[in-house]
Amino acid sequence: MKILVVGNRVPWPLHDGGAVATYRMLEALSAQGNQLTYFTYNTQKHYVTEEKIHAHFPFCEVITVPLNAQVSPLSAFKNLFSRGSYFLERYYNVGASAQLTALIAERNFDLIQIEGLYSFPLLSKPIWFWGEPLCLSIPELQQSGVPVVYRAHNVEHEIWMRLAKNEPNWLKRAYLNIQSKRLRKEEQKAIQSVNAVVGISQTDCDYFGVNNTNKVHLYLPSVKTALKVDIKIQPASIFHIGSMEWDANVQGITWFLTKVWPRLKSEVPDLVFHVAGKGIMAHKNLFFQTDVVNHGEVSNATTFMQAHGIGVVPLLAGSGIRMKLIESLSLGIPCVATPVAVQGLPIENGKQLMVAADAEEFIIAIKDLLENRKKAIEMGKQAHAYCMANHNPTQNMSTLIAFYQSLIG
Repeated sequence: MKILVVGNRVPWPLHDGGAVATYRMLEALSAQGNQLTYFTYNTQKHYVTEEKIHAHFPFCEVITVPLNAQVSPLSAFKNLFSRGSYFLERYYNVGASAQLTALIAERNFDLIQIEGLYSFPLLSKPIWFWGEPLCLSIPELQQSGVPVVYRAHNVEHEIWMRLAKNEPNWLKRAYLNIQSKRLRKEEQKAIQSVNAVVGISQTDCDYFGVNNTNKVHLYLPSVKTALKVDIKIQPASIFHIGSMEWDANVQGITWFLTKVWPRLKSEVPDLVFHVAGKGIMAHKNLFFQTDVVNHGEVSNATTFMQAHGIGVVPLLAGSGIRMKLIESLSLGIPCVATPVAVQGLPIENGKQLMVAADAEEFIIAIKDLLENRKKAIEMGKQAHAYCMANHNPTQNMSTLIAFYQSLIG
């Protein structure tokens, strides 16, 4: 198949879950023999040079358009006097949409995959010039017979609703409530406009199934999992890794350091908490407590995770799947996570990982794994086996390709 994937950023380096999910999807699509074109913004925030794109994307054609999608306080304020979502508004660009329309007209694509909600603006505003389409919309594409699929990374509005609920600043909370309601309307319109939706977790697919009369397919994201792993439980050490450019991670770590760490540290005096992630230095003031080590943005996430014991994922707001958690499990690392962090995953609490709903449960679970080495190692083995069975790129992609072929007819 000739597949066009439309994105909103270049997924490199692989320092956050969104980048990993998109990169692995492109890689797996190509590995199945598909002719792949990736059209995307190259944003100022996540800018990647042409040299790096050529070096790291040998499996597909990548076409980029520069964009500054940075949050502007003035633009965010002005948006209040409109009806649209500011989260999506930042990705509207007529020039990029026109270039994408020309590409679609030039190539005979079998299928178009929209990668994430923030890629929809590229195909959401039809513009005509002298009777000719300057920018196509999704309905016009469908009329031409090309199926359009939305590959959802999350139920986006749910993330922002949860962030608003946990936001202590009343002014920011009010703004997030307004924007999350607007985003919900935009998201529902988006999922109803396409031929099919590919969800990243069963929970998300259940939501899409209720709100979309078209087809829904579950594609659990893939990770490269070694056939065998050497599980080594580091003593008196726990870690968290995740992009601190994402508000949900900042919220979760703030909660953990406030509600869990002081009590846990008093009960396990020699315990050390290691943190790392993209954008973490902007929040370095969070990590002032004793034996909390800020590693900054590490060059190799795998090495970091393997070196620092038990993984903790104290996420309070989110949707979809946490890719760093899946990567940890694939390495045989025992983890403790909130129910939000594991929603939609076919796992069993106490088998592949520990699920903790509050501070007390986090403390009990972490102490249990620290004190019971045999249990921690067995959990690591089960975590690795889970990833082998459920996040296998070849197996999962084969079923997705069969689903895509059914849409093409």
